Amino acid sequence: MISENTSLKIGQFSITVLENIGQRNNQIRYFKVRLDTEDSENHQIGMLRVGSATGLLQQELQLREILGEYALVAPLLAQTTVSDISEIVAPSPSANDTVVETPIEESFTSNLNSETSQKTLLQLNEELEIDTPSTLETEIEAETVETVVENTTNSELPSDEQPISSCEDEVQVLDSDSLNSSDKPNNGDYLEEEYYPEVPLPGNEGEQLLLLTAFPNQQLTLSNCLKNLPSPLEALKLSTQICQFFWYLHEKKWCFIDLDPDLIEIGKPICCFDLTCAYPEATPLTSGLMGTYCAPELAFNPTPEEKSSTYTIGALLYHTLHGYPPTQELEYKKCSVPLLSQLLALSLSPVVDERFSLVQLRSLLIQAHNTLGTVRVSWEIASESTVGLSPQRLHNEDSYGITQNDSQGSEIVVLAALADGMGGMAQGEVASRLAVKSVLDGLSGEVGNTRNSREQWLVSLVEHANAVVSEAVPNGGTTLSLVLLESTKMSIAHVGDSRIYLVRDREIRQLSEDHSLVAMLVASGQISEEESREHPDRNVLTKSLGSKKRLSQGYVQTVTDIELQDGDVILLCSDGVWDLVSDQELMELFMPIMPPTVLQTAVNQAIKQVLKRGATDNATLLALRCHITPVEVYFP
Repeated sequence: MISENTSLKIGQFSITVLENIGQRNNQIRYFKVRLDTEDSENHQIGMLRVGSATGLLQQELQLREILGEYALVAPLLAQTTVSDISEIVAPSPSANDTVVETPIEESFTSNLNSETSQKTLLQLNEELEIDTPSTLETEIEAETVETVVENTTNSELPSDEQPISSCEDEVQVLDSDSLNSSDKPNNGDYLEEEYYPEVPLPGNEGEQLLLLTAFPNQQLTLSNCLKNLPSPLEALKLSTQICQFFWYLHEKKWCFIDLDPDLIEIGKPICCFDLTCAYPEATPLTSGLMGTYCAPELAFNPTPEEKSSTYTIGALLYHTLHGYPPTQELEYKKCSVPLLSQLLALSLSPVVDERFSLVQLRSLLIQAHNTLGTVRVSWEIASESTVGLSPQRLHNEDSYGITQNDSQGSEIVVLAALADGMGGMAQGEVASRLAVKSVLDGLSGEVGNTRNSREQWLVSLVEHANAVVSEAVPNGGTTLSLVLLESTKMSIAHVGDSRIYLVRDREIRQLSEDHSLVAMLVASGQISEEESREHPDRNVLTKSLGSKKRLSQGYVQTVTDIELQDGDVILLCSDGVWDLVSDQELMELFMPIMPPTVLQTAVNQAIKQVLKRGATDNATLLALRCHITPVEVYFP
């Protein structure tokens, strides 16, 4: 009775059937339809489900009433109950009125015809494909459909125009008299048209319930995701979302025991278009259930419970990782990845009591995702400092240091500091040493605070160092450059004319600003970059620590959340280095392609260049190279 181009009226929608897309549980049929309304000229693509008014669709309506407007469930567009579908079916359009639609990207008949269902009444020889409007990409609901297909014959049509029954599995039994009717005399009378009444399928008797939803975006469905082989991290994230959905239903005393990947959209959040796989918990069913993701005990003891849902999520995770779902066997393909191995083994255990609760499973899925998603970051460090060759500089007024904090197994946090003291003789040496010691000591016990406000925390370290220097060395001062490293994130704080560089991909970038007179003159256009190198006041600073007891707002330069890449080299150096070794030379010395064993060699080469060119000032160079190694998890 419902076939392609059939027209129906449900609520405010005029519906044209585009495609019969299958049958599920031998009870519900699904149709792809075009939706039209009187107040809109735009066509929408929807899904019509037809089934018994006392079957699974009615059960879904009960659950929908409990859930209300739940974000993870696509809403119904319309619904109706009829005793005879012919009441709402309009005549099929003529040949001139045939609806022509754009092919869709993909039909999802295969998943609707599960292994455990009997043969569907309609086997499509060709798949029609319709483009799904973008307006339906996020709000779609798919619901199961059961159709009553009318098998009509028309003896008045030529044999090559006889209508083809849309019910390939329907068997017509003709008696011998009918088969041999051509041998009987006609006597000038028409033969009466043979009529063979349709035999209803189980569940088709009585009133029929029709549910209408939007159509799932084929590019966003779970089935499309499975075809594209998601990564282990994507698999864990997806399983966690579905586990959260199942847990919410469990709180409402309902249990999801199977999945149809064609009827779930992957997004933020996921969206489920069919709830006929959900059953009231602890309510025995009249017959066994089997499906791609069904727990094995449901085949012979069909009483859905919480740990039936645990098995379903475990089976989905297995499918996403291995590329195919588990079979109904006691032995599954082993997993050699810690945490994932335990998750799969216990979620898929044939012994129900060995499985996790949904709360436990959700927690372990999150833990596994966080563990496998954390990259391993290590740092290679090299440094060198020299007093230089000037007879006026008998003390090295540069100081530097580096420390890390990884207490209680938390993420490693690295803090590096370099300071260039001023004041002559011991004054500058003391000032720089106190500044470096102050900030490195400040890292202890403060790891948690760095995440909340890196900028504020770094500024507080510099302000504390300034207070220490101004009190202990009244006539001294110092520059201070800090680098904070947290996994793949870097932040800096800076005062003075020491520099912080980042070397990446054969390029060098200065991250810090020069707080000096010549830098101001260059920025204002009064002198050129070349002139600044020979300017007599190039050592005059506009900002330093120790010159005043309190620093004004904005005095400290900060840059936060710099994303690091594998092989990045970070350089901290005093002006005694960058004044004699150009940026281009530093880049060539510390290119990422250099072997790991030569980082210290590169530092030594830079200091050697300084000495070769006169080393009129103290020179200090601290280099850190980043090694980022992601956790690699492979499945055949």
